[in-house]
Amino acid sequence: MNGIVPPRIHTKKTVIGVGNREIVILGVTAFIALGVILTSMNLVVKVGLAAIILGSGTLLALGRAPRSGKPFEKYFLEMWDFYRRPRFYQRGAGYERPEREVREFTRVEAKEVERSFKKQRRRELVTIKPLPLSMGGFFSVLSISFLIMLILWIWTGGLQEYLLRFGVTF
Repeated sequence: MNGIVPPRIHTKKTVIGVGNREIVILGVTAFIALGVILTSMNLVVKVGLAAIILGSGTLLALGRAPRSGKPFEKYFLEMWDFYRRPRFYQRGAGYERPEREVREFTRVEAKEVERSFKKQRRRELVTIKPLPLSMGGFFSVLSISFLIMLILWIWTGGLQEYLLRFGVTF
């Protein structure tokens, strides 16, 4: 029988659609951020560093590679293997595609696959969309942590102290 094997659909083991991997990563980053908060640094620096740690942990836990949809560790290991492999540069060597038959999905098979994905989506109470695991996502984490630090600095009187140097009073 030459039928197409349906994709393996993994159901999440928690209520909100987050697996054990994500919970462990978020727990470890929360523990590290709590350790940073308990140190004796300046309050603005502590909160900013904790925000960067929590944001990076959230990005690593819930982020997926934009093109392949793989989590960070699988994507990193594939890139590591790619750059570590031996390369042989030969003049005149070309890549020939193997001649084999490529079978396309029929409409009935495509509808069955789509139906199975819809069943999986209905089981989860709340779905969490993956974050983009890219430099743009990390820049967003840095931007949000900078804004948090700026708001905290203004709230604790940093702006008022700075304006008093120039004689501006409220």
